Amino acid sequence: MAFQSQISTSKSFGVVGDVFTDEPIRAESFILNSTSPNVIGYFYTVSSEGVATVGGTGVIAGFLVNSKQYALIGSDLSATLTLPNNTQGSIVKMGTLIVNLPAAAAIGDEVQYNTTTGALVTVAPGTAPATGYAVCNAVVSRYTVAGAGPAVITVTN
Repeated sequence: MAFQSQISTSKSFGVVGDVFTDEPIRAESFILNSTSPNVIGYFYTVSSEGVATVGGTGVIAGFLVNSKQYALIGSDLSATLTLPNNTQGSIVKMGTLIVNLPAAAAIGDEVQYNTTTGALVTVAPGTAPATGYAVCNAVVSRYTVAGAGPAVITVTN
């Protein structure tokens, strides 16, 4: 084994669903119950007391986070960002998070979500939601993103 010859000057970026900074956050615990897959980093609404569903148009719950807190269940223990229904999940409605975006985004772009799947998209500031999408009170807050992949967003109440 050779000696270390290179030192990184910055830490690794993080994992989708991680809280990005140590600033205050507002999070609640919900039971996940959705017809679409429950994906970490997607947007959720409240479907009944203590229960959240991915997507939706009801009362805002927030973004499913903390990917490292969930146990893998079943015979296939491969890493996944998808959780089964009836999992107790941490959902953040205020804070700075790492999420997956489907395309390039600039700092200041607004985040919207698909009301069926909870998947995220970004749009230029002030753009009205397209049919099937809704506003989720979040913006890309750090690092311009050149293409699909992890990004940092700030969520406000």
